[in-house]
Amino acid sequence: MNTPVQKFFYHGNETAITQHAAALILAEAYRAVSHRGGFSMVLAGGNSPKPLYTMLAQGVSTELLERLTLPLPDGRSKSGFDRRLRLPEKTWLFMGDERCVPLDHPDSNCRMIKETLLLHSALAEEHFVRMAGEQADTEQAARDYEDRLRSLFLTSDNPQEFPRFDLILLGLGDDGHTASLFPDNPDLLQEDGRWVCSVDAPAGKPPGKRLTLTLPVINHARNIIFFTSGKHKSELAETIFLEQENSVPASLIKPVNGNLFWFTTQP
Repeated sequence: MNTPVQKFFYHGNETAITQHAAALILAEAYRAVSHRGGFSMVLAGGNSPKPLYTMLAQGVSTELLERLTLPLPDGRSKSGFDRRLRLPEKTWLFMGDERCVPLDHPDSNCRMIKETLLLHSALAEEHFVRMAGEQADTEQAARDYEDRLRSLFLTSDNPQEFPRFDLILLGLGDDGHTASLFPDNPDLLQEDGRWVCSVDAPAGKPPGKRLTLTLPVINHARNIIFFTSGKHKSELAETIFLEQENSVPASLIKPVNGNLFWFTTQP
């Protein structure tokens, strides 16, 4: 049975929204491990999530979760365990999109994720499932990533149409794109079968080929978090949240059976 989708909007300075988002992610991570034995999180690229990844790698205090009235692991009080929480060992990280550039390229999302989160956390390297943006055949790279997701999420006992990630983190572009779902690619926005696609992004920064999860995959997540900053993006985020803007790709993020959170700096 589907439960009503809950939507939340938070804004503040960059430190406040980073702390709040990190605390929420950690609370959901420990909840997922407790209920389902593991936590699956899709990571956003670009510049906006860098401070968030750094904070997740360093950990946050249990006092912060208590102050935000977020659940602590196992329901215990902060006196019962380490007062700084980091992502649990049973975390699996995935990529929501990737620029098709070499791994050592400054615009590589994989490189950014490794430098801000993976190198400073205790997570096993094999728990990061990345997109092969450096692969020359981008269509094959998309198929390979989808095959990898299918091998992890689909079983004979669980033959669902789309994966159900515990949490997907998204950014927001000035033009309203999210992941690598751009306004000038209407066919991709209508995709209802594939999980991963290769896409031309002439309006991207930088322009070029990209790999991206599709809308149905994103909308099947248990929790979706938009995390963005800057005056224009914050104003755009609020109009999307209030459903006053419905023509950009980010406005198509509507969880099938999950929660939607927006974190932005104050306009």
